[in-house]
Amino acid sequence: MRFVWVDAGNDPAYSVLEKHAIDGCFFDVREARLLSAYLNAVKAKGYAVGVYVVDSWPEIRDLGGEAAAEWMHARVGQIVVTTTAVSFPKVQFDLERHDPDWIAACLTRWRELRPKQDTSWTMEPMQGGWMSPAFVQSVLSCRVRVVPQYYGGQMHPFAADRCFRDLLIRGFPENVISGFYDAAALPAGWNGWAFTQGRLPQ
Repeated sequence: MRFVWVDAGNDPAYSVLEKHAIDGCFFDVREARLLSAYLNAVKAKGYAVGVYVVDSWPEIRDLGGEAAAEWMHARVGQIVVTTTAVSFPKVQFDLERHDPDWIAACLTRWRELRPKQDTSWTMEPMQGGWMSPAFVQSVLSCRVRVVPQYYGGQMHPFAADRCFRDLLIRGFPENVISGFYDAAALPAGWNGWAFTQGRLPQ
């Protein structure tokens, strides 16, 4: 699993993706061009397809957690009408507000609306300190993959092993954790997500 965020307004750069053995593309869910036909064309080339949403976007930053999930549910429904395709598209929530009640409400409501959709939650590095056992259990009950970022806001690197262990000791099992790497500095043997296509070495 080697997925990359495609920068808004860009199409997949297939020659670059092939160079880095990328096998999945995630798109900004707000883009009007994201219709089923567009994503199917990417899928037809052998790529997994997904969409991402960021909690600081004006569309959802002032909503409650449940309402944010409902907004995302509606938007995904505009892209792909059927609700039975659990991996088309995959969905990633980038939730970085350090508000466990909001995040739990968002993911719980999402699961009520989309019980089986392939879903992941990404957050900044080393966030385990504010995660209570009850919060961790609520996230696990939502059956989402947790994706710690291995870079900071200025794209400075964090030790991947420390970020991974930070969530592991909080109670997330190893098999639900995947890393999010800076696409400009992908390590050998990486597996998870890369930020972003535009940062991949040409």
